[in-house]
Amino acid sequence: MEQHELDDLVDGLKVIDCDSHFTEPADTWSSRVTGRWAERMPVLRTVDGQSSWYLDGEVWASVGGNVIGRDHKRNLGILRLQPFDAIDPSSWSVPERLELLDKERIWAQVLYPNGVGFASNHIFAIDDLEQRRLVLETYNDFLVDVQTESNERLIPQALLPVWDMDLTVKEMTRMLDKGIRGFTLTDKPEMIDLPELPEPYFDPMWDLFNESGAVVNFHIGSGRSREEIESFRRPEQFQHVPYHRRQPHKWAHFEQYPQRGNVVVTSQTSFSNMRIIANLCLSNLFDRYPKLKVVSVESGIGWVPFLLEEMDYAFDDGVVDERERAYAKRRPVEYFHDHIYTMFFFERSAPERLLDIIGIDHVMVETDIPHPACVYPGAVEHFKRVLAKQPEDVIRKVLQDNAVNLYRLTNV
Repeated sequence: MEQHELDDLVDGLKVIDCDSHFTEPADTWSSRVTGRWAERMPVLRTVDGQSSWYLDGEVWASVGGNVIGRDHKRNLGILRLQPFDAIDPSSWSVPERLELLDKERIWAQVLYPNGVGFASNHIFAIDDLEQRRLVLETYNDFLVDVQTESNERLIPQALLPVWDMDLTVKEMTRMLDKGIRGFTLTDKPEMIDLPELPEPYFDPMWDLFNESGAVVNFHIGSGRSREEIESFRRPEQFQHVPYHRRQPHKWAHFEQYPQRGNVVVTSQTSFSNMRIIANLCLSNLFDRYPKLKVVSVESGIGWVPFLLEEMDYAFDDGVVDERERAYAKRRPVEYFHDHIYTMFFFERSAPERLLDIIGIDHVMVETDIPHPACVYPGAVEHFKRVLAKQPEDVIRKVLQDNAVNLYRLTNV
């Protein structure tokens, strides 16, 4: 395809960014909760130049990964800008985010949380069950407001109160009725003392996902506990915790070289979703819920062909017992191609060479704005470069149509 033809093609598309993060603004809870519970909600405070979310007088969460500073300037070599006032409003303001998208030639973004973690584990750590429920429901109300204010160009994925399955079904129903298209889950509920995902405990949730068409999202890092997440974000406040517990992914040696240590963690985190994908594809969950659509978020695609080949090879050698063969109806690779969606951002080689192996109907793009690893500015130009050798229909699917179909977007 000639360059001018590629430019014309992409200019005519509405590019969907399938993973970005929306920083919780200072009034997330204070503008929505009144009465006796108002003082029990998270509040943003800046102490000694460090902004954090406080709950019941104690530090509860950071403001998350933010590297885009005032005037849309990206800052390198850091995990987070401090204080909150140093963060560009496009990280937390709907009009400012839409302005940034227009500048970057991106039509819509699928949004994930920032400071409160990527599933509900921060909220799960709240002891008071009524307070926990209200914090989560208020946060989800905030997401609905973001989607509405953006004219559905910002598509948040809501949180679920998985500690209570009746409440989970109720909250899913409430959010679906308000137009939410999907939810982000922890991939390791057993780490917070819940049953594993295929167990009967979760059946009502899977039933509703299957019936509604809502998207199941597993964002990298969603299985981490609040302590593990916050010790990475703010190691200076967790010196009392043994190093192997607060920084299990890297050597203590990297305390002297923190930027290198951060790369160690980042480069491993990208592969963390291999575990949940392998578990899903070797289970019978997709036999029981044949309409499930699962997204592996921010995990890239370059490793996918290796995992598919390894599962296929190991399956033939390792699953020979007749009972185990009968446990699920299909091979793990077949489940992957029918149910799992992936996305890429910085990668070059995989988008150029491996899309047909991964499955062109299930690959999308992302920017990860405003996180440290984000492709910004110029993400669309990057996507054009790495997809330049692909045929027109593939480019159209990866940049637009796959996401439109998955998230049931009607304004494209």
